Amino acid sequence: MDWALSAVLYANCLTSQNDLVDICLIRHTRPQIEAGICYGRLDLDLAKSFEQEAVLAAAVLPSGFQHVYSSPLQRCRKLADFLGFNYRLDDRLRELDFGDWEGRSWAEISESSFKDWTDNVEAFVFPGGESFAEFQARVEQFLSQLPGGRTLLITHAGVIKVAYGMLAGKPLNEATAFAVEYGQCLRVVDGLPSLLPASNRSLLSPLA
Repeated sequence: MDWALSAVLYANCLTSQNDLVDICLIRHTRPQIEAGICYGRLDLDLAKSFEQEAVLAAAVLPSGFQHVYSSPLQRCRKLADFLGFNYRLDDRLRELDFGDWEGRSWAEISESSFKDWTDNVEAFVFPGGESFAEFQARVEQFLSQLPGGRTLLITHAGVIKVAYGMLAGKPLNEATAFAVEYGQCLRVVDGLPSLLPASNRSLLSPLA
């Protein structure tokens, strides 16, 4: 489904619900991998700084979560365990599958392949992996099946970008350009997004 139409339909679905939609999406902390390497489905361990980063991430989370879900990849599961919540694993919260690009340096990817991707994000299929449309569909399906109440999702940057677009009704270019750091949390309350920095206890600062 076209991104713009999908975002509109999802936003309409949210407004038709009686329950307050309050969803926090936290990105895993820094993984144990060199900078500049493409990774999505790779099941990476976390860096030695994990506990320090996790403490900072936990400090800004609100309380009172009624539902908690995590990607099954260990970089998310370990953060979920650290946070101490009872949680469910869901494959739809996995990162985008970059296929044959996984584990390769971004510098190794040919300019033509990279251009094909950036010129047509929705339709591009990663060799041996999935298309952005397939990725979007599984994230959207997951979000559409969430119960009401305050929910925490422990997941990946790509998932958070898609959710940002769906939950806040943002266009594709704005959603994919949205930056979330390791350990940061995006909170969306009835379509209004705020980013919680992992580095301090500052209050929610609305996104532009």
